[in-house]
Amino acid sequence: MGLRLQRNILAIAFVATLSLVLVCDLAYAPAHATQQDAKIELSLSHRVLRDDFMVVSGRLSTVIDDRPIPLVKVRLQYYRSEDTDFTREVTMITSNPGGLFEDRFNTTTLLRIGTWCVNASFPSQLGYESASTVETFTIVVQPALSLYMSSHEIVLGQNVDFNGLLFACIPCIEDEVTVTFIRPDNTSISTQLRLAPTGGPYPGGYYEGTFTPDGAGRWRVEAVWKGNEAMLPAYSQGVELNVKGAGTASDERTMFYASAVAVTIVAVSLAAFLLCKHRRRDSRVQS
Repeated sequence: MGLRLQRNILAIAFVATLSLVLVCDLAYAPAHATQQDAKIELSLSHRVLRDDFMVVSGRLSTVIDDRPIPLVKVRLQYYRSEDTDFTREVTMITSNPGGLFEDRFNTTTLLRIGTWCVNASFPSQLGYESASTVETFTIVVQPALSLYMSSHEIVLGQNVDFNGLLFACIPCIEDEVTVTFIRPDNTSISTQLRLAPTGGPYPGGYYEGTFTPDGAGRWRVEAVWKGNEAMLPAYSQGVELNVKGAGTASDERTMFYASAVAVTIVAVSLAAFLLCKHRRRDSRVQS
């Protein structure tokens, strides 16, 4: 009797334990089954000037029905491809109900120009799988380009010297500047000149050349540097060059000589008139 009772108690305990395990499995199964894939979408300018503010905004949502995931943590990590550490790291909470987030900062905090990566990540949480995405952007600099002419007025057939400086370009040495001479009829002649490195605390390149206009009139001269991955294109201010016709100088000399002769004739005539007048007066006095 006692042995049978013990067996019945053990059987009941086994059934109760098995039922509890099944209940737990059933309770866990729906939660596990509702684990959804998540996605992160980023929006940012892919080219931004150094010293400007940059805005990186995004949205966290489900993959299947694009439903926003609010009030959870999203981490943004900024780095260059060759870096081993993150230069900037920010954790933020997605908005309710939109699942949105936004990071605003001055690009000087990233210290260097060039191409950067931003990794946005969301850790796995109850109901959602982890998600991450990476976008790239470039911090660029706007250099300055100057253009100087040795003279703004020449005679047709003469040369004009020009030069300029590309200031604060990283890197720009061994690049070329294009100088364009625009005729009065808007046709043009372009020449490409290699930049030579200049000294000083800021990097730069120097260029120079000589040009002989092939027609008279008012020319416009412009210089441009096309830029590179880390630098925006640079444009000089336009410069005017007045080219006089080949006969202009001789005409001016002729006019000068003619004026001098005219003045001389007038002076001689006036002197002769005064001399005659003086002689007449003397003859009257003697008579």
